[in-house]
Amino acid sequence: MRFVTSKGCRLSAFAGAVLGLAVFLCLALILPRSAAADELDVVFGQLLAEPANPSLNLRYAELAIARGETRKALAAYERVLAQDPTNRQVIRAYNRAKRRLQPTVTAFTLSTGFIYESNPRQVTGGSRFNESDVAFEATLLMFDERTISGHRWRTVGNAGGHLQFEVGDLNDAYVSLITGPVIDLGTKTRLHIAPGTAGAWLDDDWVYYDGLIKFTLERVAMGATQDVTVAVKHRETNSDFGGSDGLIVEVNGNFVRPNVIKPGDSLYVLPHFRYSKPGGNGPGRVFQNSLFPGDYIEYGGRLVYYKPVAKRRIYLGGGIGVFERDYNQNVAFGTKDREDTLIVPTAHVILPNVRRSKFDLRFDYRFEHNDSNDPTEDFENHVVGGRTVRRF
Repeated sequence: MRFVTSKGCRLSAFAGAVLGLAVFLCLALILPRSAAADELDVVFGQLLAEPANPSLNLRYAELAIARGETRKALAAYERVLAQDPTNRQVIRAYNRAKRRLQPTVTAFTLSTGFIYESNPRQVTGGSRFNESDVAFEATLLMFDERTISGHRWRTVGNAGGHLQFEVGDLNDAYVSLITGPVIDLGTKTRLHIAPGTAGAWLDDDWVYYDGLIKFTLERVAMGATQDVTVAVKHRETNSDFGGSDGLIVEVNGNFVRPNVIKPGDSLYVLPHFRYSKPGGNGPGRVFQNSLFPGDYIEYGGRLVYYKPVAKRRIYLGGGIGVFERDYNQNVAFGTKDREDTLIVPTAHVILPNVRRSKFDLRFDYRFEHNDSNDPTEDFENHVVGGRTVRRF
């Protein structure tokens, strides 16, 4: 005969309760899923008879998401949108489902190389500061986009600079970082809202810091991403450079048309607008003229065309940029407002994926010709460079 104490009874009762709870939880997890699976099959059978029925498609999408089969839900939403493309509720549900399938993307692009400039200070031809130089340049771009709490979030960082061989007081560096949500406005349109900061250094001293916010509207069209970016900045400049603080507003477009003349080619249209209040004069420092003149409006843009040759092992490109800059300041020794026209023809050679690797080899040339109604601001500058572009 065995005797069971009251303590043992309590332990047995507790173990039984735990076992019962576990069984209940298992059934709670399994049965709804099985029920959902059964109903999903039923709704699917109904859709075979009425594939365009919006109510059935929406129910099918709801059940598919509950089972974790998001791709099936996307197909159901697409069938509804094919009949009612402006249904905002379905568009939002479709975008939420699409975000579930988007992976985290983190990419770095490192560009390194050398450039030769005939007039790096961009001064008039007769100036004693007109001297050529070679510089090592490097740029690191970081792009990260991921889903956080059901929302896409993008972070973009950029850092780089130049190390001169002879004109050491032109050594510079810059860094910027923006981060913010990516909002779906449609099946092919997104808005990236990103506050951030930026800064630049010259000759071992800081030049300016920016607090900024960027709005980038993106849309997929003609097989490529087209975008317009509006940036609003407040710039604080270093008083040692004779700088002044103020507001900067920039608008930049990036429009691509592929296959213009032949398959594989591309035409880039890059409009530009800028209002800039702050400036820096740099008296007694590295420039005889303004380090970065302020209080102006600039507008213009660039056209660049790339054409593949040698079975797309080489891309040849050419373009031109034209920019008009109107200053709220008088020309030297005069009363007229200063007006500059900058014309920049360019040429490019790109060897993509050299030897099937993850880096490109490219060579670029540009000719900068600035024509001003202030003769002391005229300049010409030839820039030739070669660099590797690595992606990892």
